Amino acid sequence: MRKIRGLIDHLLAVTGLPREQVEAFADKGTLMPTGRDLGPDGDGRAQVEAGVWKYDAVIRLQRYAGDGPTLMAVVLGWLADADPDRDGLVDPELDVAINDAHTCDVEIACEFEERLVIREDPQGPVAFDGRHWSMALPDISVADAVSGMRGQRG
Repeated sequence: MRKIRGLIDHLLAVTGLPREQVEAFADKGTLMPTGRDLGPDGDGRAQVEAGVWKYDAVIRLQRYAGDGPTLMAVVLGWLADADPDRDGLVDPELDVAINDAHTCDVEIACEFEERLVIREDPQGPVAFDGRHWSMALPDISVADAVSGMRGQRG
């Protein structure tokens, strides 16, 4: 639930709302097993994408007194920066309930996908493929050069 936490932290920082006025939860989650080998991490430990968790994040801001269009732009800006690969995900939805002349309650619903990556760990709680693993962020090494390939240039 890194993405929902990230969006909540960002909204709290930007809006200045106290934490007591923000409620959030994940709804309608789907687990999609992948079992994709990600190769070794920097320490040589095996890592696997066990699956992908797709869920609806629901965030409620109570007694919000800020500007509506600014709030919408803040959400879209965070998504562009923190979750740029949103192909196939439903666009965020907002529902607003006016409280009085100065405040409203805002519900933001946003669909997220998060990779569930595990790294080999003899003490880990996850049993997979006859070994034990712990949850981890993927550690992917990017090649900076390629050698030994032959072919034609186009």
